[in-house]
Amino acid sequence: MVKLIKIQILCLGLFIGVNVYAQTPYMSQSFLNTNYFNPAAVGFGSSNHFQTFFRNQFAGVGDPYRTIGVGADFALFSNIENEGFHNFGLGILGVSDQVLNGILQTNEITLSLANRVFLNENRSSFLSLGISSTIISRNIDRAALTFSDQYNSGRLFYNTTMEAVGNFPTTFSTNGGLLFSNNNKEAFMQFGGSIFYINRSSNTQIYGNANQSFQFIATLNVEHKLMEDYTYFMHASYQNRLESEYFYVGAALGLPIYSYEDLQNRFYVGCFYRTNDALVPYLGMMLSKYSVGVTYDVYQNKMTMSNVHPQTLEFTLTTNFRNRQSKNLRSVLN
Repeated sequence: MVKLIKIQILCLGLFIGVNVYAQTPYMSQSFLNTNYFNPAAVGFGSSNHFQTFFRNQFAGVGDPYRTIGVGADFALFSNIENEGFHNFGLGILGVSDQVLNGILQTNEITLSLANRVFLNENRSSFLSLGISSTIISRNIDRAALTFSDQYNSGRLFYNTTMEAVGNFPTTFSTNGGLLFSNNNKEAFMQFGGSIFYINRSSNTQIYGNANQSFQFIATLNVEHKLMEDYTYFMHASYQNRLESEYFYVGAALGLPIYSYEDLQNRFYVGCFYRTNDALVPYLGMMLSKYSVGVTYDVYQNKMTMSNVHPQTLEFTLTTNFRNRQSKNLRSVLN
């Protein structure tokens, strides 16, 4: 009965967190950055760990988009009484989304807190709720613009304006997420979703107007043993945001890297697809406390019809602060 009440409280907390504000850039390795898209993932799995990612989007047509992120999350209140398990996780993340070599920058600092309820006696399955708060700052370097009237007169092309960017230089946002996870000796699985409200500066000449819309993200991650030392993982996600609606799906094969220290080291090769946009080959590696991943977006959209061929490269690096003690499957997704 107590467990049922806790689950109901988690669900209620998720719906309370709907009327909130946040924005997210596109990522090709969202399956490795679950704690960025869903605060319910922070502090669990490998618990204490550090992560960084870099995404250079549309290189080859100038330097229009660049995203850099650094974050860490920690287990809270783990003690002998609960046999080393913890119910709370804390995460902190800094992200800088830069346009045109930093002429326009959106910088974010996010603090996340998650709580989980175990669903079985051996605590291999749990449901978690996460809430995050973000400070978002937008800045434009007017001195770096080519012509003064691009900013001061309010006109760039046709009826758009950059002046609206300055109307909301700093905002405060929160986000809510729900996540189910299960990890045993043969498989790792998690699925869940986050929902929040987008509040962005308008590109129209109606000063003070804002583009506002709900954003919803749903994610499914599964890694399973294929043979004695081989694994495969599958990822599927759905995003409904202000700019577009799309699915992102794919899979990768985990090949064992044998060593005397860790028999679960693996090399991953796979491919993913973002609907109506890009095919994304993926290479990854999991070694001891470290895991790295690289993706390259091969675009299939209308931009490929021009003489300009955009390139997007994304890199992630994750390291744990302590040795993993769990006997369950060690997954690159966890």
